[in-house]
Amino acid sequence: MDSHKSCLARIKIKFPDQIWISHIFKKFRDVRMEIEFFLPYDFENSIGNSIIEIFHYSIDLLIDEVKNHKSVFDFSILEKEENRVKFNVKTKDPFLLDAIIKCGVLVNFPVRVRDGYAFWRLISTRERIDELLTLFEQKSVNFTLLKIGNSPYNLDDNKNKLTFSESNVLDKAISSGFFEIPRKISLEKLANELGKSKSSLSVMLRKIIKKKVIIEI
Repeated sequence: MDSHKSCLARIKIKFPDQIWISHIFKKFRDVRMEIEFFLPYDFENSIGNSIIEIFHYSIDLLIDEVKNHKSVFDFSILEKEENRVKFNVKTKDPFLLDAIIKCGVLVNFPVRVRDGYAFWRLISTRERIDELLTLFEQKSVNFTLLKIGNSPYNLDDNKNKLTFSESNVLDKAISSGFFEIPRKISLEKLANELGKSKSSLSVMLRKIIKKKVIIEI
């Protein structure tokens, strides 16, 4: 397989025990869940922001467990029905997102979650996907590669391309260790080195990550 062609990899990843998602799947049976969106919210404190949809027959009990879990920083309901809820939750950002950003791999949302495992569809070159999986192994991430092959999707779509300025910022962030776990440089110091304010750099990084992580198909 040509390492520079677009590849589609399907992987299964176990959520860490300390994350609220693991708790929900241990406490409730027959939960159906999808992650519709996930991006960093607070870079300095490694908090991620996501939109989640859950189907379950004990939806009120499940909501209480989520919003009161110690890993959850903020919780708000967007839509609610008898057996379904969609909510916005801010929680400690797991290793996965930083690793995906660092390796330049796109995620096809929504992400299906079953029995505490997320089933990710990752799109990039074979070389970058191999780099990501090697990083998972090094960090002892519990994952299984389910399938990998040529992708029908175009990596050169203009909506995923960075401007010259955005490319320079991303290269500097990666080379400085901003996406390492733990971070090797703070947001404030990175902003100073780039000659930007901390708030403007935070906004710019979110735009960059949205382009480089999310693929909408």
